[in-house]
Amino acid sequence: MADFRVLTVCTGNMCRSPAAAVILRQGLVQEGLSDRIDVGSAGTSWDSEGMPMDDRTVKALVSAGFEEPFDHTARTVHQSELVGWDLVLAMTAEHAATMRRKVDQIPEGEPRPDVLLWRQFDPVVPANAREEDMAVPDPWYEGQKAFDRTVLGMIRAMPSLVLYLRVQLDALDSAKKRAGNSERRTPTHRA
Repeated sequence: MADFRVLTVCTGNMCRSPAAAVILRQGLVQEGLSDRIDVGSAGTSWDSEGMPMDDRTVKALVSAGFEEPFDHTARTVHQSELVGWDLVLAMTAEHAATMRRKVDQIPEGEPRPDVLLWRQFDPVVPANAREEDMAVPDPWYEGQKAFDRTVLGMIRAMPSLVLYLRVQLDALDSAKKRAGNSERRTPTHRA
């Protein structure tokens, strides 16, 4: 099982979030982190449940150098599964707000994922940008060029995102090490 789990989220889970998952998985492979980090994707709407990735997204990913097949079936994120994710990467402020409402409903004491926006890791986004200004553009109602631009824009976030995930893994490793050291120092009591 992976040490860290990342869920990418958009509306229908046919364009942006599955593209983000493909891009992130490839970035993790290139950095040697794919065995430690699991990546999934989902949507906030039921409208596309069971559908494949949009053909225009597939074409944009292939054009950007990613190799098929992209095993994907659109699905909706369920409240009950959120405790199993460590990080949710939303494509828009609206998606982030929806996911934060779901996270807020997780019972006290259960693990809660952090909810961030994909473009928080995009180097062209100003550090003081508001979430409303950090949307990954939805190409759905436009032509192939919009899909190509969206995918290329998403790729820009990879170096910063991978660095962030490395920091998360380092923190997990340090916590495990501290826990292991404290267990070794704890005296055993015999009855």
